[in-house]
Amino acid sequence: MVELLCLVSLIGTLIPNLVWIARDHTPWPYDQAWYGEVSVNLWFNLTRSLSGWLRTMLAGIDMKPPGVVWLGQLFVPLGSVFGSIESALLFSVIVAQALTLYLVFRIGRAIAPDSYAAPVLGVVFASAGQIFVGLSHQFMVEPLQALAVAWTVFIVIRCREWSAPRIVLHMAGSLFLGLLAKATTPLYCLLPFLYIGLVLIRKPLFLGWQDEWRNNSMRVLAFSVCVVGPLTAGWYAVNLKAAWRHVREASSGEIALQYGTRASVPAKLVVWLKLLDRSFLSPYLGWAVAIAILAGLAYRIARGGTRAIPSGGIFAVVLSALQCALLLLIFSMNDAVDSRYMYAMYVFLATILMWACAPITNRAVFLAAFAICALQLITVHRIALGAAGTASEQGEWLGTPHEDRSRYNQMERIVAMTSTKPGYNIVGVEEPWLNANTASFFAVKRSLDTGVRSYYTSLGYAEKNVATAVKRVEDFKIMFYITLEERSQTVPPNFINIVSLPMLKHISEDPTFHPVPLASADGVLIFQHK
Repeated sequence: MVELLCLVSLIGTLIPNLVWIARDHTPWPYDQAWYGEVSVNLWFNLTRSLSGWLRTMLAGIDMKPPGVVWLGQLFVPLGSVFGSIESALLFSVIVAQALTLYLVFRIGRAIAPDSYAAPVLGVVFASAGQIFVGLSHQFMVEPLQALAVAWTVFIVIRCREWSAPRIVLHMAGSLFLGLLAKATTPLYCLLPFLYIGLVLIRKPLFLGWQDEWRNNSMRVLAFSVCVVGPLTAGWYAVNLKAAWRHVREASSGEIALQYGTRASVPAKLVVWLKLLDRSFLSPYLGWAVAIAILAGLAYRIARGGTRAIPSGGIFAVVLSALQCALLLLIFSMNDAVDSRYMYAMYVFLATILMWACAPITNRAVFLAAFAICALQLITVHRIALGAAGTASEQGEWLGTPHEDRSRYNQMERIVAMTSTKPGYNIVGVEEPWLNANTASFFAVKRSLDTGVRSYYTSLGYAEKNVATAVKRVEDFKIMFYITLEERSQTVPPNFINIVSLPMLKHISEDPTFHPVPLASADGVLIFQHK
């Protein structure tokens, strides 16, 4: 009965996301396209060259951990089943979310062993947040990070009753998964890992290995850790410098300020608390949380205590609350502001919620809280699917599917015209639908059929110097230059398009380039190098 409740709640909360994915035909922008490109490139190399595949595993993506693309490559062949490689890759995100929600359910069962409603409420709460739904539609790393966080919280609950070998294997698995998802994941699991470590040092480390080895699931976990561990270490050995530089630049400094603000810690804390409300509680979930907390406190006071909760569950709740406070403090000390960074916190919030409502026995109270969560889930998905208007406090990642295929088809046509032989091309603008990453993703998808692998690069990230951009065009010995006509470019340009218009004028006047005929409603121009 319990597992059936879990299955029904998981399916019910995730199906609308699959509908959204099937309806969307947006050319993937920037990071999503980069992750997609490397995922397809891994599959391309795996089917042609094992050594090339291994090199791509370790160096195909440098400044960002490769977990999402290592997983994504396994879903590329499903593109024929889902109708597109994009849909297949997004299905890997849904799988990661389903596993995370299952762990949330297991955490709830441990915290509230006598309640079936509390863990189901936790699952619905977690999946109804705007940030959860919004990132279900993006090929990003945060869902994989949340899975590692949920795994760590589950270890906290079970570690006191587990043997040392089992703790070690689970800790290694969650740590490797977290490091492969995002380099900053250890910050999200810092306090839980410290607690697990304290429990571990009090257990005999070398006892129980034979007993654990008889368990098939532990054998699979041990094998996975032995395979993924060296690969993870190898990737960080090759890319640690670039990854650390990216962490610094993405959190504080000139680049980070383009995506955030610099202010005092108290002022930034207010900003992040507003984002927390918008991402996890708005528009209705805050009421469900209030009902659960108030009713739970009332039951505890009336009964002079609460139902018996395993000690591991208590520690999981306390550590979840402390970890949320620590993360908000760290976020407030940096310049960048993006609700995406908070995504994995839904695991901690769901854990606290399930503990709060654990002592409640009144069905009417649970039904009220569940009804509010269900209302939120329906409302958010109606907004996401375009069946309702926008929310008063709508998150930046919650958007409707783009069902018009015109730009998607246009990107296919652009790449078909310019990806004719091995070599480099430059995309001289940075628009969400037209940029070097998007073109590279379309090119590698095309290479699965043609075998021709051409590459696309930009004028340099946020390049400001025209002379440097001109030299980049010369150094790459490009075949084609792709850009937008003047009337289609943004004026004044944003920080990543400073040299786009001057370079258009330079290429137009360069006798070594000539325009290629292309009918484009969006003003796309293609110049071929003579």
